[in-house]
Amino acid sequence: MNARENFHAMMAGTGPAWLPLNLPVTPPVADLIEERTGIRSSELAFETDFGFEWVGYNEDPQRWHAALTDLGYRFPKDVELGPFCVAHVAPPAGTVGKAYHFRVMLHPLEVITSVAQLEKLPWPDTSDSRHYAALRRKMEQVHTRGKVAFAGMECTTFELSWYVRGMDNLFQDLAEGNGIADWLLDYFTERSCHVGREFARAGIDIIGLGDDVGMQTGMMLSVPMWRKHLKPRLAKVIAAIREASGNRKVWVHYHSDGDIMPIVEELIEVGVDILNPVQPECMSADELTRRYGRQLGLSGMVGTQTTMPFGTPADVRRRVQEIAALHRDHGARVMIAPTHVLEPDVPFENILALVEETKSIRLN
Repeated sequence: MNARENFHAMMAGTGPAWLPLNLPVTPPVADLIEERTGIRSSELAFETDFGFEWVGYNEDPQRWHAALTDLGYRFPKDVELGPFCVAHVAPPAGTVGKAYHFRVMLHPLEVITSVAQLEKLPWPDTSDSRHYAALRRKMEQVHTRGKVAFAGMECTTFELSWYVRGMDNLFQDLAEGNGIADWLLDYFTERSCHVGREFARAGIDIIGLGDDVGMQTGMMLSVPMWRKHLKPRLAKVIAAIREASGNRKVWVHYHSDGDIMPIVEELIEVGVDILNPVQPECMSADELTRRYGRQLGLSGMVGTQTTMPFGTPADVRRRVQEIAALHRDHGARVMIAPTHVLEPDVPFENILALVEETKSIRLN
């Protein structure tokens, strides 16, 4: 049994031989892994179970820079301008070390005052098949390694919309009904439908959707607001994936940080198969297992706010065993992973403990 076959056995409930392992990392941690092992990829260095692919759009950041400058936005000189005008600025050298996620996010579309202005911006045509020409070959390469092909499509609708507009502005747009938030949400929904279809046709095993809609104290927006603005759009993306995959099962993996227990049942309703990351600081994997049993796979559950950076290797190993017990004792479909990409404050010994303990567990 290879990693791909083992994963499908876990999800189908037909007797996996081991717990699937995923190890997402930030670039500074990839540097550390390369320094210690000679291999930069965490998948290849530790023979984890998943191979990842994304889609880029070969955008020219200068087109965005020029278009938004014309509208009055002033970019700092050291801006990092990415796809869809998602923009960051690195902090001053020496202030936060290599902490990848401590870059400042800018929101260039905060200068937009009308839908007409939005429509004139250089949005890529995400229906253009040329963006996806290499997908099938990339999927086949992952499958040749015997791994699970995982397509990254997180920031499905809501997050990319507020990344470019600003969260406070996006919520104000929704409250005012000025059409700007709806235009952005619709654009990114259609983008996700196009990408999801192409990944499904290319032979992907898992499609990773997601938008952070939870805080550690509860939902980031009210459940009625989520139902009105985000649930139908997520359902549309999943429907597009199902239509394109035909009779072949593509597993939908949904990521949201925080406590999103109030919407879990509705996520299952629209077609989510796997919930990630199930933060132990605010969500209970035990409760999810009791309430949803074999309806929902669970991925993550090893805390990146607690266990991975601040625990000992023994703490990491103990947490792996607690997750394994969910499968052994209750039949839960689980995948071991940290609850987010590993940051530079995670000791290498804890990374090794996570890998070694997971690989030591044999299920049959």
